[in-house]
Formats: sequence, C-alpha cells, structure tokens
Amino acid sequence: MALKDYFPDMREGAFPLADQDWISVEVGEQYLHFPKSSLSEREQLLLGLGRQHKEQSKDQESPWYHYLIQGQGEQPEGLKGCQFIYINHQSPLAGDLIELLMGIIEGVEAVLPISQTRTAFLVCHHSRSDLFRLLADLLPTIESDFGLALTIFIGNGWYQVSGNALRDYFKEENAVFTAYLAEHSAGRLLTFSEVMLWSLLANSGLPALSKHFSQLLLANKEIMDLVLAMWQEHGNLVQTAQRLYIHRNSLQYKLDKFAQQSGLHLKQLDDLAFAYLFILKH
Repeated sequence: MALKDYFPDMREGAFPLADQDWISVEVGEQYLHFPKSSLSEREQLLLGLGRQHKEQSKDQESPWYHYLIQGQGEQPEGLKGCQFIYINHQSPLAGDLIELLMGIIEGVEAVLPISQTRTAFLVCHHSRSDLFRLLADLLPTIESDFGLALTIFIGNGWYQVSGNALRDYFKEENAVFTAYLAEHSAGRLLTFSEVMLWSLLANSGLPALSKHFSQLLLANKEIMDLVLAMWQEHGNLVQTAQRLYIHRNSLQYKLDKFAQQSGLHLKQLDDLAFAYLFILKH
C-alpha cells in the first residue's frame, strides 16, 4: 500500500510548514505534511523524532526564516532595501513552481513558508510597478500550467529598517492580507496601497504600520501639504507645483525622496489615495 493510503490527509510541498498543527518530514527533495489532528500520539512522536535533526540544520541555514517566522534572533545584515511578496495558494507549492517564481521575481533573498497555504518571498527592493505588470501578464498562464489558483500580495518597499521593525511589518502585512482575503474572493494580484486602503476603511489595528506612516505623513508638515495638494489637483504635477509655489523639478525631487523613505509613489493613484485617507483618519 502507498503511504497516502495510511495517511489520506497527507500533502506534499517543497518546504516545511511553520504551522504548529502540522508535522513536516523531509523525503528526498520534498516534504510530506501530516495534520496532527489525524495522527495518534505514537505517530506524532515517531514522525517528530525522524524530522528533528534535519529541521535543526535547516533552521541554521536560513537566518531569515529563523528571524521572521520563528521570531527569534536579530535581523540579518546586508539588505538596505527590501519588500515581501506574499502568495496564497490552495495547497503547498511544488518545487518547480517555486523555481519558476524565483526566476520571475528578481533578487529573491529568501523563500519563507508561512503555512500550508501561504508563502512569502523576501526580495531586494526593485520597482513595484514593474513587478506588478510582469506578474499581471504571467499569472493566468502560471495558474493554468500548474492547475493552482494564486493570490499574490505585493508588500511595501522598506528601506534601512532597524531593530525589529521589519519583523513587525512582515507580521502586520501578512495579517492584513489574511483579513482582506476573508472578505474578498481569491485569485487576484494585490498592491500594498489597495489592501491598506481597505484596512483603513475597516479600522484594522496595525500599530507598527500606523506608527511608520504617522512618522512619515503626520510628523512632516511639508509632506502632508504635498499629499493634500496632489489630491486636490487630482495628481496633476504642474498644478500641484503651482499650488505649492515650487518648481516642478523641486516637486519631483520631493516625490522621489518620499518614495525612497516610505515605499509610496504618490504619482500612482492608489498610493496617493492611501496617503490622503491616512492623513484624514489620523
């Protein structure tokens, strides 16, 4: 009899699961996932003993997994700018699909299995709009080829984050993604501002993200005035510059600097709408 006959709820995947309700066992180049609810105490003990040594060595090889998923240790050094790409999937991602995504998404620093149905990619920061267009073009083909519906959430760009702030942002982005999916159908490509606009209207509690954008938007009157002026001028840069009595080149410099600090590109409507609504609600 096949192993599936003994454990009908078993699933396969390319990475171990961080979910405490599952036991992941490495077999060759893949992992077998067993739900604890369908295992006896004896089976859980035997499977746990078999995976213990390999799990310890894997953790030591993945400092980002250790830091972000397990919540232990200090932030690894080496990244000045980064962002997270969260992928919701119906079943564990196959190894060849992960390899394909790593080829599409440039600068992948780590693959982070969050749960049986959620995986995050930590990437060195690059143009969010370029990545969105690329994934929008390829996502239908990927879903068709692998027979798997995916929902992808492109997180914010983070720059020179110190302390444990990056871990807090990761947790809250993942949490707001989960909350958003609970009220919306899957199978979409989502931007950070789109999801955050929904969270503001839903009054979601996101203390780390709220503190971050409060420091950037509320504590800086110049930026606040810029956002309000751009909103009033419907994003028109010439009219915004005239309203603020500055040269258009000066306005462009301020926009570029703010994008580097915040990850928000105010020339994009969703980013501008999020910044404007955040100011109004706070």
